[in-house]
Amino acid sequence: MLWKEHGKTENLPTPSTYSADIEDTDKDSYSSAVDGSLIDNPIAIGLLKLSMSWDLNSEAEAEALIQKTYKNPLVLDVKVPVVDGGFLEGAKFRVSKRKVEMIDTEQGTSTLKTRWKCSFNLMQKELTQTQKNKVVEVNS
Repeated sequence: MLWKEHGKTENLPTPSTYSADIEDTDKDSYSSAVDGSLIDNPIAIGLLKLSMSWDLNSEAEAEALIQKTYKNPLVLDVKVPVVDGGFLEGAKFRVSKRKVEMIDTEQGTSTLKTRWKCSFNLMQKELTQTQKNKVVEVNS
């Protein structure tokens, strides 16, 4: 998985692990009383949810990662196989959950050798223009 802030050239740190989910949202969907088939009216296609974690970060690396999560919206370009075409550009996300966990540390008061695991979840806030075009195409 590759990801970066939209408009920036450098990629953000690759997560140690991640999972990606795609969710479609329908309006007024129902099953046909005649043959049981699904009659749907998609209003959002391909909204992306990401869960990412990074292992063994220094305190400075952990802080830098978590500080990114306070932007709302966090506008990202994401290359991930679960989205249509494998790339989502200029998508607006919000972070729904953050976690930092100390993995190990040294004796005393120094934290120079402390290692942290960081994780957070991202939820796409709205459709990109490409996703909106897909909704129009599906409903045509």
